[in-house]
Amino acid sequence: MPNKMEKKLTKISTAMQKIEEAAREEIKTSEDYMLVCSSLMAVTRNMYLEGLGPIDTIQMFEAVADSIIATDELLKEFNDYPKATIH
Repeated sequence: MPNKMEKKLTKISTAMQKIEEAAREEIKTSEDYMLVCSSLMAVTRNMYLEGLGPIDTIQMFEAVADSIIATDELLKEFNDYPKATIH
């Protein structure tokens, strides 16, 4: 029987798959891609506001932005090294 954390992770994964599938179905042109992304961002913001309130929503978006910056910096650091080859 799955524990609480496994249930939550399954819920997140299932929701992500369904939402991404629905979003991709809306994309018909290259311009649609960013328009659909904008709509996803707006829905996410609205739902965070409903669930968390404005202060915690701001903190959540700051954390997301920080993770993107950290990932970018990490990738830049490792992209300077030659790629390993497997012989």
